[in-house]
Amino acid sequence: MEIASDETTRICNHCDRAIPSSNIDLHYAHCSRNLEKCNVCGDMVPIRHAKEHFLNTHAPVACSLCSATMERGNLDIHKGESCPQRIVNCEFCEFPLPAIDLAEHQEVCGNRTEMCYQCNRYIRLRERYNHASRCTGIAENNVESSRNVRAPEREQGAPRRQPPEYSRKRLIFTIAVTGIAVLFGSLFFQKKAEASQMGSTMATGNFMGRSMPVSPSNGHLPSEFGPCDGGLDYVASTIRFVMIDNGILQLTLSNPDGIVTGIRYNGIDNLLEVLNDEDNRGYWDLVWNSPGTPGTTGSFDVIKGTSFKVIVENEDQVEVSFTRTWDSSQDGKLVPLNIDKRFIVLRGCSGFYTYAIYEHLKDWPGFNLAETRIAFKLRKDKFHYMAMADNRQRYMPLPDDRLSGRGQALAYPEAVLLVNPVEPDLKGEVDDKYQYSCDNKDSQVHGWICTTDQPAVGFWMVTPSNEFRSGGPVKQNLTSHVGPTTLAVFLSAHYTGEDLVPKFSAGEAWKKVFGPVFIYLNCTMDGDEPLSLWEDAKQQMIIEVQSWPYTFPASDDFPKSNQRGNVNGRLLVNDRYVSDDNIPANGAYIGLAPPGNVGSWQRECKDYQFWTKTDINGYFLINDIRPGDYNLYAWVPGFIGDYQYSAAITITPGSEIEVGDLVYEPPRNGPTLWEIGIPDRSAAEFYVPDPDPKYINKLYVNHPDRFRQYGLWERYAELYPNEDLVYTVGTSDYKKDWFFAQLPIFVDCRKIDTNKYQGTTWQIRFKLDNVDQGSSYKLRVAIASATFSEFQVRINDPKTNPLFSSGLMGRDNSIARHGIHGLYWLYNVDVPGKLLVQGDNTIFLTQPRSSSPFQGILYDYIRLEGPSKLSSKEEYILTLSYHTQVVMDNGILQVTISKPEGIVTGVSYQGIDNLLEIRNHESDRGYWDLVWSEEGTGGTTGTSYVIKGSKFKVMVENEEQVEISFTRDRSSLEGKHVPLNIDKRFVMLRGSSGFYSYAIYEHLKEWPGFNLPQTRIVFKLRKDKFQYMAVADNRQRRMPLPDDRSPRRSSPLAYPEAVLIVHPVESEFQGEVDDKYQYSCENKDLHVHGWICNDPPVGWWQITPSNEFRSGGPMKQNLTSHVGPINLAMFLSAHYVGEEMVPKFQRGEPWKKVFGPVFFYLNTLIDNNDPLWLWEDAKQETKTQVQCWPYNFLASDDFPKSQQRGCVSGRLRVSDRYVSNEHISVNGAYVGLAPPGDGYQFWTKTDENGYFLINDVRTGDYNLYAWVPGFIGDYKNDTIITITSAGCDIDMGELVYEPPRDGATLWEIGIPDRTAAEFHVPDPDPKYINKLYVNHPEKYRQYGLWERYSDLYPNGDLVYTVGVSDYRTDWFFAQVTRKKNDGKYEGTTWQIKFNLDNINQTGTYKLRVALATAYVAELQVRINNPKANPPLFTTGVIGHDNTITRHGIHGLYGLYSIDVKGTFLMEGENTIFLTQPMCSSALQGLMYDYIRLEAPPS
Repeated sequence: MEIASDETTRICNHCDRAIPSSNIDLHYAHCSRNLEKCNVCGDMVPIRHAKEHFLNTHAPVACSLCSATMERGNLDIHKGESCPQRIVNCEFCEFPLPAIDLAEHQEVCGNRTEMCYQCNRYIRLRERYNHASRCTGIAENNVESSRNVRAPEREQGAPRRQPPEYSRKRLIFTIAVTGIAVLFGSLFFQKKAEASQMGSTMATGNFMGRSMPVSPSNGHLPSEFGPCDGGLDYVASTIRFVMIDNGILQLTLSNPDGIVTGIRYNGIDNLLEVLNDEDNRGYWDLVWNSPGTPGTTGSFDVIKGTSFKVIVENEDQVEVSFTRTWDSSQDGKLVPLNIDKRFIVLRGCSGFYTYAIYEHLKDWPGFNLAETRIAFKLRKDKFHYMAMADNRQRYMPLPDDRLSGRGQALAYPEAVLLVNPVEPDLKGEVDDKYQYSCDNKDSQVHGWICTTDQPAVGFWMVTPSNEFRSGGPVKQNLTSHVGPTTLAVFLSAHYTGEDLVPKFSAGEAWKKVFGPVFIYLNCTMDGDEPLSLWEDAKQQMIIEVQSWPYTFPASDDFPKSNQRGNVNGRLLVNDRYVSDDNIPANGAYIGLAPPGNVGSWQRECKDYQFWTKTDINGYFLINDIRPGDYNLYAWVPGFIGDYQYSAAITITPGSEIEVGDLVYEPPRNGPTLWEIGIPDRSAAEFYVPDPDPKYINKLYVNHPDRFRQYGLWERYAELYPNEDLVYTVGTSDYKKDWFFAQLPIFVDCRKIDTNKYQGTTWQIRFKLDNVDQGSSYKLRVAIASATFSEFQVRINDPKTNPLFSSGLMGRDNSIARHGIHGLYWLYNVDVPGKLLVQGDNTIFLTQPRSSSPFQGILYDYIRLEGPSKLSSKEEYILTLSYHTQVVMDNGILQVTISKPEGIVTGVSYQGIDNLLEIRNHESDRGYWDLVWSEEGTGGTTGTSYVIKGSKFKVMVENEEQVEISFTRDRSSLEGKHVPLNIDKRFVMLRGSSGFYSYAIYEHLKEWPGFNLPQTRIVFKLRKDKFQYMAVADNRQRRMPLPDDRSPRRSSPLAYPEAVLIVHPVESEFQGEVDDKYQYSCENKDLHVHGWICNDPPVGWWQITPSNEFRSGGPMKQNLTSHVGPINLAMFLSAHYVGEEMVPKFQRGEPWKKVFGPVFFYLNTLIDNNDPLWLWEDAKQETKTQVQCWPYNFLASDDFPKSQQRGCVSGRLRVSDRYVSNEHISVNGAYVGLAPPGDGYQFWTKTDENGYFLINDVRTGDYNLYAWVPGFIGDYKNDTIITITSAGCDIDMGELVYEPPRDGATLWEIGIPDRTAAEFHVPDPDPKYINKLYVNHPEKYRQYGLWERYSDLYPNGDLVYTVGVSDYRTDWFFAQVTRKKNDGKYEGTTWQIKFNLDNINQTGTYKLRVALATAYVAELQVRINNPKANPPLFTTGVIGHDNTITRHGIHGLYGLYSIDVKGTFLMEGENTIFLTQPMCSSALQGLMYDYIRLEAPPS
């Protein structure tokens, strides 16, 4: 509505604006509610943006150049117009220098002379314009100027200098000093031309691949610059820049940083972004983090040198070096690398080279190197057109278009939707740097064209070789993108994840040369189209590739061609189901990479790789290989799998290695029944949909790389709105009917909790005319990329347990980053014939992971093969041989043991020659070990060693049993090893699918004392076979590989046992935490655990039939199995208890104990095809072994048989008059016999009426102990129980336990069960998960839960209100420290608030606090006064359980009974303050079991 001009107005009292009177009330209501006046500038700003307005406009900021302080809104004007340190160009020499130095510099520079080509006179530069207006053109002599400089770049609109008119052809090297530009020698001056040639003969230089005229010069210097003798004339002491000028371009670098601050070319004073700070124009950078740190991120470091040196200076070349040397004072601040950055300018060359040498010395600390690269930030006012391939080039948005207001953020920071771009034609497009990624093999030239100037100028990054890049030929890297930015990426985790992060450990020496790469500059000739610069750049790239390896880099670390070697040969493929003859591998990728496993090249990221492609006949030649040891790898498009040449290849200078015909046999069991896709390691052949019209990049409309469009993951749900993809073999076409990626689907109706996505199940339907029910079919699934996904296979039943699961795999992030491939995976799934039917069959492929839209799988190729033949079984006999080694063989398995050491070196079973890790040394496969320390030594550590026998003896050898002994006498090892005689035994029985082991430790009275923190048995299984681990029905999973814990694949966490897997061999584990303590178990539940091998299906199980020889009772926690794959039998350890559980023996104290026997059980599938049946069978075998305890077949007299043992029985009841007036029969109480000192323990549980029976107790003296869930405290019978002889049977009668109690319960928190499991255990930080424990009863086993306390209680500590709060949700499971902003920790104080209606002022109340565990902690209690000093009660420092760190929920139990005088309490609200003040680490703290307040006795 228009307002009439004569309408009256009123002044708004809030904003002081004139408002039409009719609108004043409405205006004022809106104005006063939403706007406020800025106190600085008086502008009205939205209230919600007031702070932002102040910070963006008025907040005081310091200029990064001169440190002057001003309002932020004035900063840009200050930097551009008035800052004394802003960079300006000398009007005479165009050299960039600070404005404050300009006058002094120009005073000197303007006195330099330049020859007038009309009159041949020398004219001072400051006088040249006046001279030009009056020059007569009469030549006076035939001499040349000291320096031909270009006129400064004119202001916009002024005439420009024509680019071909170069004034010299000489290579000049200068150093800029504060205020002065000084010539650093005359590196090349053209010889003085003959007089007859002057003015007519022109020298030529390289220009866009053509001859280019440049003016001659004899290098005469005017007298004020001294003689032309190549010397250095220092005018000032502060050197700031290094300039290299070859007459075609001028390169300026900061000194000694080695940052490219300027590139002058073709009349443009600087191709780099002059609006950026000098250190943000052209630079080398890296991302690094500390060893053990997971992930692909870290500290970003623009590499700045600390020392400058001229390496080469002659008439043809300048090479300069900027080095940064590391020392221990920089530990934790800078990456531990010596870095030498080099820059090279050649005579007549339209560009420059750069390379760097990174070196890590052996004695330096370890580190991870997530990324390193070169970045150039070009001028956004000039470079608008980007090109990286013939069909991948376009006009690009400006960086301003990505800012708020012009760009709208999309699903991740790199992607924005242009909603208000500077150029309207770009509106509605998506910009994302990942849309311009490229495979290494195709990324040899890319860059930008400046079309705003005439002639047009090109800036190109040329990479002539990929030898220094990581990940092989199909590794994808960033190229150029909006900025305008041009990159040379050498190391990155893009499209692969942490697998491509090199991880260096302390003690690992490393050196690598990255580059050289060539930065090529070109410009158009008259009449040329700007796009001709791209064609020229491609031609220049070919020249650079043909020139590789360059001859001119000066570093000895860059070998020349004659210092390298070559490998040639021929690759053939043998697949009898394709051809009876070997097939030439046409177009195969074949290369040399550091030694590793098959296919390891795609994850190799530390050293060099050299790749080529075979010709049509399979022949290949790999040239110019650096000296070193390599494996030869290959993969062949059209065939699945990877090839690796069996012999290592050693390259020496000048070597020519002919490997002859190599034959690759790709995985194949039977004929192809059907196939989907093309085995080419990409999903490009499958259906890629058109993008959502809202999210397009016009470059990729109707483009072969249409998969690079943004948001394609959202199209799946649109194309399959009601049900998932169904593919029918023989009818469907994978080019149209197989979606390029299996993704989660966004389906609101299927939403679970807050999860917006749901996994998907694809179907492959096919017919079989005949089925061999007794044979096995093979499903081959090649995966082109995976991101936090899982691949499950089911046959003909979508609801059954999966036949196969990959487990979590992949961190490629290819879906989000518009890649069509990442890391390659190949799965070979055995399909039992009995699961198939004649006629219609369906394979269900499920990807269940669904926490984000980017989780998914890109399939490469799927094939179903017909059956293969089966092997026959052998007959079983029992034999023993012991010549150079001992071999026990009962026809079911064969165990090989070193002689006389007693180390298990091999276990052969079910056709597998060795179940143990054959890559380990024989002494590191299966062994007993211990940790010991000298008497009087504190702590839980000591000397660790593998127990090796010195004598071998056969104890039993008959048709039913073999028992062998490996003994070590202490007498021959005095002072070197633990003072023990040790006798290790191994037993094998006829017809038994396993073997037994036990040991007898003996300390004689006269021997010195010692401590024994740990002893155990360790088996290290084959990592290529055993990948599935089981500890309990709900604690089993596919496990990471040990390689995944290596520094290059994982990042360290708070302690060495815990790592975050960031670059696993199998991507399903990416982002998970691995920590052996997550698989600990209580003795009472720890009877069987082990590993399953899927191919063939074999189980390895460690069965402990009794806990009598274990320490600490039924609740003591011990390690089980963990990544390795490692299988443990723990007998003694201080885990979860600390030093209190370390047996300490004194001199004069005799001791003998038998540890074991334990049973190592092996099983395989018989009539069941589910490998998990092996776990069920192992549990049944455990019951059998428990029922057989104590064994009757052991030969040692130190192991008593059942008839040599006794038993104890009785009944336990509880008397608590505040619970019941009668004795309570306790169900499930733990009752046991334990000695007064170190020895054996025997435990059981009471039945529902409190009765107990403890069988098979060794002879000796014992106390009887008990504790009752539901009641606090411990029971101990006063009577010493002596088991004396065979058949001793002791009836204890009825025992009554009176738990601590003074008065009635006023309130209580928790359950008295000696654990904190009932309290609130939070979900883990998503960065630190173990997927096994997601939504698991034992979720407390997740890593890092101690850090969640601060997340849940950010502003204050826990407050629990009795009668209102619920301990299950409101009582945090552990009272831990709180991390402060300075990185240190502080103690915490929890409050219990409660009301009392009446107070007995003269009585004494009782506070019972039962602790489930403590670690270097203290509990202080205060009543109603948090500052009371001293506190009412303190425990002092207690506990060394370390349970919080090790994911336990209990450790050693402690009970504290605290008297609270009635005078401390008051009617109404009271508060108990529980303070844990110890705070030197994040892991200190308490876990409460139970808290109760009792009234005074009544």
